[in-house]
Amino acid sequence: MSLVETEWLDKNLDNVKIIDCSWHMPLTKRNGFDEYKTKHIPNSIFFDLDSNSNKETNLPHMLVDKHEWEKNCFSHGN
Repeated sequence: MSLVETEWLDKNLDNVKIIDCSWHMPLTKRNGFDEYKTKHIPNSIFFDLDSNSNKETNLPHMLVDKHEWEKNCFSHGN
């Protein structure tokens, strides 16, 4: 994973795909998707971490298998 400066990102928004998977602890009473709708980076997409996590375990936010992961990712476009 590479981190970039905000200036670089601003100049390259047409060349990258930004995936916002903001999530907050339930007690904060914050909603990542609601915040995304009001103040996201232009052209970014929202990835719902809860709905795209493995439901077959009692552990939170576990990665799904490769097939399910590809399906989830491709449903958000290329």
